[in-house]
Amino acid sequence: MNLLFDTNILIHVAKDPSRRLLTTIINPDNQKIFISVVSISELKSIAVQNKWGVRKWDVVNAILDEAVIIEINEGLTDTYAEIDAFSQRRNPSYSNYSFNTPRNMGKNDLWIASTAALLGLKLVTTDADFNHLNQIFIEVQYIRPEFL
Repeated sequence: MNLLFDTNILIHVAKDPSRRLLTTIINPDNQKIFISVVSISELKSIAVQNKWGVRKWDVVNAILDEAVIIEINEGLTDTYAEIDAFSQRRNPSYSNYSFNTPRNMGKNDLWIASTAALLGLKLVTTDADFNHLNQIFIEVQYIRPEFL
């Protein structure tokens, strides 16, 4: 299954010029990588705020050069609405929820999850906020941050 990297994965990869994390933990099977333009925007903001240097950007750009970049488009809007309503426990298509209180996902996370769902990509993340969507809308490959 092809992989969609969440923003936090790109942050971890940027800190690893050897690409060891990428090849041994994040993507050991060398699957095709997809990245949402939302993650690139988030990453650029983080880089500006934290004064990233050329070294980190070189690592990120090498990943971006190999990845398929996914734009936001109208095709994602229905999936976005379904996931948002589900996360709020208000989606009429579902009566059983594995969580008791609404999950207030960030809007950028909703776009990223929608991208994974619509394109059938496995979402690779260190963010447990996606876990309630696992095996319902998307497959989540959750990596505990302390392992990176």
